[in-house]
Amino acid sequence: MAQHILVVEDEEPYGLVVKRMLEGAGYRVSMAKDFVTALHVIEGSEHIDLLLADVNMPSGTPHGLSIGLMAESKRHNLKVVYMSGSIDPAQITRFAPQAKMLAKPFTSQQLLDVVKVALGQG
Repeated sequence: MAQHILVVEDEEPYGLVVKRMLEGAGYRVSMAKDFVTALHVIEGSEHIDLLLADVNMPSGTPHGLSIGLMAESKRHNLKVVYMSGSIDPAQITRFAPQAKMLAKPFTSQQLLDVVKVALGQG
């Protein structure tokens, strides 16, 4: 069975590109555009191997770091990778020392490399 990745990205066109990249590599992908949708998927019964969360979410909503920390507290074996085009990785690792970061924009190969490392495949 393909490994399942939950992508949390508020910019739908960007999220769809990421989804296509991951599905093209054989992963099963679920999408969430906000904290509430992500929480619904995380609290559901489906197994999730990896959460790929955008750090910058719309103003007034929990950011990707909050989503990641919440997800890890609910699913202890869940791997998390954060994406950002503007956040210094040091800001994330201060709160989540084991965090893996992916700087936007990224290529398909960069995405797949980070995902494989996070899942222990590379």
